[in-house]
Amino acid sequence: MNAYNSRMKDLVLAILQLKTMKYSFLGVVFAMVLASSPLRTVEAGGLYGWHLDAIGVTEKLHRSRKNRGAVNVGILDQGALCSHTELTGRCSMITHPNEDPAVGNHGTHVSTTVGASDIGTGGMVGVAPDAFIHSYAIFSANGFVGYADGINDYGDCRTCYSGNIIDYLRDVRKVSVTNHSYGTSARYGNVPASNFRRYVAEPKNKNLIFVWAAGNDNKDIRSVTFQDNLQARDRMKNFVYVVALDSDNKPASFTNTPGENGFCNISSQVCLSRNKYKYFTISAPGVNIWAGSAAGGYMYMSGTSMAAPVVTGVVALLHGRWPALKNNAAKTTSILFRTAQDLGKKGVDATYGYGLVRADRALGPLGAKWFKRLGKKHSFSGTNLRVSPALSNLTGHSVTFFDEYDRDFQIPLATFAPSYNTAVRDWMRKVPNFGESITQVSPRLSYTVSTNGYNPTAPSLSDLDWRLSYQADGNQMLHFGQGSALDQLALPASLSFGLMSDKSIQAGAYPVMSLAEGGVFALAQRPTAFGFSVTSGVMTNVSFDDDAEERDYAPKTDALMVSLERLSDNKRLSTSVSFSYLREDNGVLGTGGTGGLSFVDHTYSQGVTLGSSLRMTKNTRISASYTEAFSDADTSSNSLLALNSSNLSSSAFALGFQAKQILRADDTLSFSISQPLRIGGGSMSLTHDDYYDEDETLHSRTVDIDLRPNGRQMDYQLEYVFSPRLDKLRMGLFAYYSDEYLHQESLADHGIGFRLNKTF
Repeated sequence: MNAYNSRMKDLVLAILQLKTMKYSFLGVVFAMVLASSPLRTVEAGGLYGWHLDAIGVTEKLHRSRKNRGAVNVGILDQGALCSHTELTGRCSMITHPNEDPAVGNHGTHVSTTVGASDIGTGGMVGVAPDAFIHSYAIFSANGFVGYADGINDYGDCRTCYSGNIIDYLRDVRKVSVTNHSYGTSARYGNVPASNFRRYVAEPKNKNLIFVWAAGNDNKDIRSVTFQDNLQARDRMKNFVYVVALDSDNKPASFTNTPGENGFCNISSQVCLSRNKYKYFTISAPGVNIWAGSAAGGYMYMSGTSMAAPVVTGVVALLHGRWPALKNNAAKTTSILFRTAQDLGKKGVDATYGYGLVRADRALGPLGAKWFKRLGKKHSFSGTNLRVSPALSNLTGHSVTFFDEYDRDFQIPLATFAPSYNTAVRDWMRKVPNFGESITQVSPRLSYTVSTNGYNPTAPSLSDLDWRLSYQADGNQMLHFGQGSALDQLALPASLSFGLMSDKSIQAGAYPVMSLAEGGVFALAQRPTAFGFSVTSGVMTNVSFDDDAEERDYAPKTDALMVSLERLSDNKRLSTSVSFSYLREDNGVLGTGGTGGLSFVDHTYSQGVTLGSSLRMTKNTRISASYTEAFSDADTSSNSLLALNSSNLSSSAFALGFQAKQILRADDTLSFSISQPLRIGGGSMSLTHDDYYDEDETLHSRTVDIDLRPNGRQMDYQLEYVFSPRLDKLRMGLFAYYSDEYLHQESLADHGIGFRLNKTF
């Protein structure tokens, strides 16, 4: 009852003031607003009211906002209660020399809707909690504050600046957006043309945004004339009309709408299509908005006066996040209009304008995306990164990209890197289709076709492994084919050294060479004197399928290898030493990029692998290998990434155990432990343009990336192979576990699968 009596008292006082107001209609508007909804109370804690939810302002959005400086908002209204808990320390009253400032519910409500800090007890938060409010009371107990034509002068404010209040707000207070929640004019929807001529359309104000409540007359805004030779849309890109919506996103019963009227040229009286009011209009919640009151408490109010500060708050969010927008009102309003949620008729219409303002959309990237380094653009869409375990530390960093409006956004480098884990899991799904056929063309010539990784839903030539083999006298062998070649060279060939260790599943003993797996290869094996055999080979990852490399964004690789192996006289011990040479185009140890992340032109790697295999008993064998590699890279000067040192060292190792006849005469149990290639030292730098400051100066940022991983990946694999009661069929069941996956602490991966091998 007390709340109701207080509201009625405010209404009576407002009506009594009509006798002394210069423009009495405004008093009616204020009275209507005050009486539009009953005063209610709200429990603290419900900070994000329905109006914030409607425009996508959430606690997550506020917490993730990144402000680079103060945002100053001008509120031309009744004076705001700057001592209100929600505005403490972020509000300043600008007084008129001839009048006492009129602190009122209306001005306080509008100000807190824009910038309430959420520290009060009323259960609310403003659209832009960091905004600084500059309150100027254009109303007093006597109506408009000012000289001569009142509103058109906004009060001269002669004691605070040598011009009008707009000049003062713009130049001294550094205000970038002003809120005008007093409708259009006293003439039932007509816009005061003189006002616009003097302020909105002045060239000096082209980057000061005017957010204007459309008014509460439930009418279309009427057409008015404009000064000669002024094309509104070409000049007035700093002006926004706001229509009020209810909680159903319908026009409020009281709101003015733009209609099909427009700004006209006085001389010609021609209203161009682009100058229609609807092309300046956006909609926002304006019914039952909970915000601060002049008594220090809170209240509900409704009106386009409440909708306008919602839009003003979104502008403040944009200017806080990207200060350079303060100097470009055209970009700011374009973002508002472009990201609005379309309502009513498709496109811009005479009721909603562009539609409902959406803060979440406005704060997201728009249009073409670019990376920049020293001002040079790199296309977002043309940038990719493939990261191998050896250089996995890259994925833990972020890079800045810019949108069409030169706004900066952060994105993790991992976004551009196809997941190594995903690639393995894709392979796992294909494994059951594995099979092999061997055809003996002649006593010396044979060919093999393997469907390891063959995808029946999207068959590709690159999914097929095939081999043409020729055996000469003296057990000399020559192999030519496509796909996996190193499985023939493993120690022993039947033992896998880690599913996850390399690109090739059975190439754990040759990690450097395995980076060239998957394409065309040629191998020659020749026995020599004293029990030695020599294997030499060449391979490239270029396949007969032109799309394979592009899908993976893998560096182009070519490799040479020479391996010398000796079998002891009793054939129990095998030892070997292998020399590998690898050339990579646009990559380092399996890591390569395109576009802005093409950080290296060529890399040359040399590796030495020592291996040994010991048959302990008739049915058991242990094997081991160790690889040390050295890489020399030619870096690219235009990339965001750059190697700080062209010389990198890396290492890998593998251990394996094999036992036969465990459960049956034809079975084999294998267990392996391996570490994939791991960088021993070195660093990279990530240099990119980071953001534009308020002076539109482009700032760059450089981050050093330590290539030494914080973990050590260890891969464990257990496999059981046997022959079922089917001729020449072998079945393998396996499980793997990868600890500190991608050499990163606290990461792990695991899986199970099976293999089929059929010989004809």
